[in-house]
Amino acid sequence: MEVNFGGIIPVSTIDWYGKAAMVVFFRKCPLRCPFCQNYKLLDEDNLVDIKEIESKIEKAKDFVNAVVFSGGEPTMQFEQIKSLADFAKRCKLFVGIETNGCYPERLRELIEKNLVDKVFLDVKAPLSDPDLYSKVIGADGAKTVSLVRKSLDICKDRLEVRTTVFKGLIFEKEHIKAIAEEIPDVTYVIQQGIPEQGPNEELKQYRVPSRDELVEFARIARQFLSHVIIRTKESGEEVIT
Repeated sequence: MEVNFGGIIPVSTIDWYGKAAMVVFFRKCPLRCPFCQNYKLLDEDNLVDIKEIESKIEKAKDFVNAVVFSGGEPTMQFEQIKSLADFAKRCKLFVGIETNGCYPERLRELIEKNLVDKVFLDVKAPLSDPDLYSKVIGADGAKTVSLVRKSLDICKDRLEVRTTVFKGLIFEKEHIKAIAEEIPDVTYVIQQGIPEQGPNEELKQYRVPSRDELVEFARIARQFLSHVIIRTKESGEEVIT
């Protein structure tokens, strides 16, 4: 079996708070978000034998306690992720998946087979606004919103929700309020968008959202959710009370 492989971060402490994780990137995604920092993984192929990825996980198991599958969209390569998640489990590692929520039934199967411990799901805009969602993802917002809602319900017992904010796109108080009202009461992470890391030239004219601005958003979200975190380049991860 081959994996359309995007690369590896050997040890990350930011992809899964509280764990040292190897991050494995998969190529391809059904969305075309204008701010995607991994946009170089979306078009070209890099096929490698799955045994190569297993070998990297095997070598890492003594100095990490988790593997996070990211992308792209890792659940697009469903047989591959099932196989690698099973391998990671046999190595006694926790398994996390960073996903856009477009494949809810695949997430359901991974959960039912106990192949994933944590789902990090991007809610990219208010689910009540499919037109804005379309703008943010570069794809059919109405269809995607329906799939994301289903994924949120399926994964709610092992879920972290993330929203990345960008001036000129997702940066209104009502956006954060709407998302916080719509998602389950799980950990909600509001991330600082870095426009220069993405492909869209128009977004690059806007400055990076400040920590204080994210704190303000988090306090809005805290009216509806019990556990809200902000993530910024200057201060890392902070719980907002």
